[in-house]
Amino acid sequence: MTIDVFSRSARALLALAAVALTAQSPAPASAPAAWCTAIPLPGRCRPLEVAAPRAHLRLAVAATEPLRELGLMHVASVPANEGMLFAFTDGDREREFWMKNTITPLDMIWVRANGVVSMVTPNVPATVPGTPDDKVARRAGTGTYVIELGAGAAERSGLAPGVKIVIPPVEAQ
Repeated sequence: MTIDVFSRSARALLALAAVALTAQSPAPASAPAAWCTAIPLPGRCRPLEVAAPRAHLRLAVAATEPLRELGLMHVASVPANEGMLFAFTDGDREREFWMKNTITPLDMIWVRANGVVSMVTPNVPATVPGTPDDKVARRAGTGTYVIELGAGAAERSGLAPGVKIVIPPVEAQ
């Protein structure tokens, strides 16, 4: 009987010690905030940070089909050093973008999976809402990623074909 009482007491002490140690442990790190999906970048999200040769870019992320379709439609202006990264699941492929309801001119930077800029399409014209689909500006290039910045920002940032940048991991769907 004495051994049984001692066992219960020992177990109780061990349980109390475990509770005390847990209370003193730092809280587990919370999951990182979700990627920003719109610009100008709102405050409660995490922008994708990319170092260009002459600028530090903060990008919203379009990693799903609905977000890629929406892109920068109806965005009146793109702040300096902000833009959007379009991430695709199927690697380096030719992709066509169109500027439907994109009301500000943009630079498009086509980036391969290895981070090398394959092409820059500068100053793609804006489209007035209501423009017939056959009159909407279209541009194509090859890459796993496409970065859209305000017109003129690619050159100011030092982004040109052959430049290598590091794009943090983005899980595209």
